[in-house]
Amino acid sequence: MKKILLVCLLGYAPLSSFAQELAKDTVAIKNVIADFFELFSQNDLKYMERNCTPEFELYEVGYLWTTDTLRNFVAKRQAQKRIWVRTNAFNFIRINVKKDIAWVGYYNTASLTHAETNEKRTVKWLESAILVKKNRRWWLTQMHSTPMPK
Repeated sequence: MKKILLVCLLGYAPLSSFAQELAKDTVAIKNVIADFFELFSQNDLKYMERNCTPEFELYEVGYLWTTDTLRNFVAKRQAQKRIWVRTNAFNFIRINVKKDIAWVGYYNTASLTHAETNEKRTVKWLESAILVKKNRRWWLTQMHSTPMPK
């Protein structure tokens, strides 16, 4: 009886470790996505640099955005007076992890508040992302974004 119990416990240990690693990866992946979108809230390239691979691509409404496109976009916004304050929220649909690759589906909601008039707007997207794990850290390598109808 003791041998059977020991075999059962030893057989369960790798599954428990796998579940813990998957839960840890899921949290890390959600954090990378949320942190990346601070790029659009804060107009600060550090959010792209610490979350994206150099070859990162964003497919947005029929356009391809590279890291250079994002750099130019942020530079233009930094040169302008900040009118809208943006807050991001995410509703994750599914996170799939296979070794060092993850693909994610989620809804992204940007709540915008006009800095002077306090007018409020909401913009929503259905998005997917591909992440790769390098040196025990998750990095965005590709993202696709589709605006939701109003």
